[in-house]
Amino acid sequence: MKSLKLFILAAEKSADSHAADLVRALSKRFDLTLTGTGGADLKRLGQKQLYDINDLSVIGLDEAIKKLRFLFKVRDRLLKELKENRPDAVVLVDYPGFNLRFAAEVKKLGIPVIYFISPTFWAWNYKRVYKLRDYCDLVLCIYPFEEDILIKERVNAKYVGNPIKRQIDFKCENRDEFLAKGGFKDDAKIIGLLPGSRKREIESLLPVMLSAAEAMPEYEYVLGAAEGVHEDYIKEKIKGTKVRLASNLTHDIMKYSDILWVCSGTATLESAIIGTPLILLYKISFLTYNIGRFVYRLDHIGMPNIIMKKAVIPELIKSDVTPFNLMKFTDKVIAESKTVREDLKKVGDFFPDRDFSESAAEEIYSFMEKIDREKCTK
Repeated sequence: MKSLKLFILAAEKSADSHAADLVRALSKRFDLTLTGTGGADLKRLGQKQLYDINDLSVIGLDEAIKKLRFLFKVRDRLLKELKENRPDAVVLVDYPGFNLRFAAEVKKLGIPVIYFISPTFWAWNYKRVYKLRDYCDLVLCIYPFEEDILIKERVNAKYVGNPIKRQIDFKCENRDEFLAKGGFKDDAKIIGLLPGSRKREIESLLPVMLSAAEAMPEYEYVLGAAEGVHEDYIKEKIKGTKVRLASNLTHDIMKYSDILWVCSGTATLESAIIGTPLILLYKISFLTYNIGRFVYRLDHIGMPNIIMKKAVIPELIKSDVTPFNLMKFTDKVIAESKTVREDLKKVGDFFPDRDFSESAAEEIYSFMEKIDREKCTK
């Protein structure tokens, strides 16, 4: 088995998880040596961690600015590592604000750059396409339309599928089991709360959700804490309310609730694929919002709406995130739930069944083989 020395830069929980799946698939094809940044998943697989995801994660432009000096320090240390222990390739996972700038520096060193999970250039900043073209040797996409656009722009892009369906993991066989585990009555009308995985998201969204829940006593409420969020922290937040915490049942909450209140992000798309009506909530800073107004290219921020090219689910953003609006749209979505569910089924159909990590590993294998052949002919 050929050896392969990779430098992987993952800076968020989802990136750490996706990169770990990729590493498992690559380990069937290569004898791997791993260095870079990541979280618990990559560390368990033997990666030498220079920085942890908890150090690198940022939300919004204002937080990025506050961390700017630290991020420059990170960049310099990572480049020093690359120069001293040159890898066969650098794998950048999502995190475009940092990674695209870092790719430019890596390109100067003559090290092949693989971008794993293409940035959403089509939504936020189309100019990133040209950085992908100029600085990246292989770009792996998780939406089929991304490959088409990038190829037209002369980017070496490959669609490898999307991990979203394979990540959905139900613990309960049916709704009766879910109700029993949650201590709910058989006729309970349930609203699921998914306030995000970051403390900042929870701090801004959960109080709004709790206020709306208090004003709608006809429903029962269950909260799914994202992986990495301490249960004691959540319990303290919901103490004295009728909201129940269901540990390790996030996808069951998505499936068996009548409606969901969801922080914008991966959970939004997971909920849509499962088929449960939902409301998207997203609070961002004044700075991020006002800059984003001028560079965001789409009418929606939620992937279900982007895919369907219409407002399948309500999006409450910034000042629209209020208990009153949450209550109003909950009534509206419940009244239109049949139509909403039909549209959400189409969202699920958008993603074909494909082993995301295996497809990505095969593309990387072919790419590295091509590099080896080119070296031999020189």
